[in-house]
Amino acid sequence: MKIVIVGAGKVGEVLCKDLSSEGYDIVLIEKNRDKLESVIDIADITGVVGNGASHDIQIQAGVEDCDIFIAVSQHDEINIIASIMAKKLGAKSTLARVRSPEYSDNVNFAQKELGISLMINPEKESAKAIMDILKFTSANNVETFMQGKVNIVEFTIKENNPINNMALKDIRITKEKILTCSVFRDGEIYIPNGDFVFRTGDKINVTGTVKAINEFIINVNYNTKPVKSVMIIGGGELSYYLTEDLLNKKFRVKVIEVDEERANYLAESFPNAIIIHADGTDHNTLLEQRIESYDAVISSTNIDEENMMISIFSQGLGIQKNIAKISRDLLKPIAEKIGIDSAITPKKIVADSIIKYVRSRLATKGSRVEILHRLIDGKVEAIQFHITEESKALEVPLKDLDTKPGVLIACIRRGDNIIFPGGDDFVIKGDRVLVVTTRKYFDEFEDVLVGHDE
Repeated sequence: MKIVIVGAGKVGEVLCKDLSSEGYDIVLIEKNRDKLESVIDIADITGVVGNGASHDIQIQAGVEDCDIFIAVSQHDEINIIASIMAKKLGAKSTLARVRSPEYSDNVNFAQKELGISLMINPEKESAKAIMDILKFTSANNVETFMQGKVNIVEFTIKENNPINNMALKDIRITKEKILTCSVFRDGEIYIPNGDFVFRTGDKINVTGTVKAINEFIINVNYNTKPVKSVMIIGGGELSYYLTEDLLNKKFRVKVIEVDEERANYLAESFPNAIIIHADGTDHNTLLEQRIESYDAVISSTNIDEENMMISIFSQGLGIQKNIAKISRDLLKPIAEKIGIDSAITPKKIVADSIIKYVRSRLATKGSRVEILHRLIDGKVEAIQFHITEESKALEVPLKDLDTKPGVLIACIRRGDNIIFPGGDDFVIKGDRVLVVTTRKYFDEFEDVLVGHDE
C-alpha cells in the first residue's frame, strides 16, 4: 500500500515511523528540507521537498496512484486544499487534519462535496479523551469501545490496594466481571494468567462495563469522588473543545488564558464559563483564582514543561485529578516518574485514528478494524473488530481457536449485550470483538489466529 503524507511536524513524524514500520510504502512531502531529512534519517521512507498543496509536487510524489493521502501540515487550509487536489489526481482515500472549529463543524460537507474521506481534529479528539478520563477519577488513562459501553481503564496499584500481592485467580471483588487485559511492570508487558501476582507500582489495564469498573474502584480503595468543577490553564483549541464538552455536561469551568484577545474570544464563545485573562503558569495567580477549590486541573499551555509544573503544583495542593498535555515523547517517562496523574498527547491520538483507518482499508475478506488504541506508550494494542460473514472464526468456541501468544479476546458485543467471554463463547456475524495484544499490525480479526499471514 502506498501512502503519501504532507507535513513533517510532530504528527507527520509519528505517522512516518509507525506506518513505515508496518511495511507501507511512504512518501513524505515537506517544505523544510532539514525537517524532511531528519525524518528520512529515522524512518524507512522517501521524500519530496515542496508545498503539499502544489499540483506539480503532488505529481512528483506519485499521488495519482497512492492508496491513501494524509495531510497533516500545520495549516488547516493547506491540508484541505491538498486533500481535494489529491482526490482529483486519483488518490483512493484522503485524510486531512484540521484544528479550527470553523472547519471541524463542516465535516459532512467536506466528506460529501469535497471528497475528503476523513477529517481529524487532534484537539477535539483530545478533549474527548480528557472527558473519558474524568469519568474515573483514579484512572491514569481511559480508552472507550463499543459505543461507550466498554472501557479499558489504566490504574496504578498502590500499597493500600487489597489486590496487592494477590494472584489474579484469587481476586473476587466485583459482582460483574472485570478482566485484567495487561500489566506493565519494570519495563515489561504481561498479558496475565490466573497465577499472575500483582505488586505495588504495577500499571494495570482493566476492562468492564462502567458499573463494574466503578465497583472495582470502590473495592480497591481508589478515590471515588466525582469531578464537578474543572480549571483549565491555557486557552488554545484543545481548551475550546474541552470547555464546550464540559459545559454541555454541566461542569463548573474556569479557563485562564494569558493572551487578552484569545481570552476575550473564549469569553464571548462561552458565557457560562469563567474566563480569566492572566498568566496561569504563575502560582500566585493560581492561588488567587482559588485553584484548590476545583476538583480537576487541566494544564494545556503550548509548553510541555509548564504543563508538568502546573500539574505538580496542583497535586501538591491536594487536587484530586490533574491532567497535563504533553507533546514530546521524551518528557512522558519523566512525567510518570514525578507522579503526574495523566498525560494527554494529541499527536498520539490523531496517529492512532489514522493508523486505525489505514488498517481498516486493508481488510478485504476478513473482519475489519473499527477502533484502535495503543496503550502503555504503544507497547499494547486494543483493537475493536467488526466480524463479517467471511470470518474463519465464526461459531468456533474460543477455547478451540488457536490464537497467537500475547493475544486476549477481551469482550464481545452482540446487539445490545456485552459479553466478557469464557472458553465456550464464540463469535458470530455482526459481533464487535475487542482484542488486546502485545503483537503488532493486526489488520483483521483473523490475524489473531496462528498461521494466518505468517
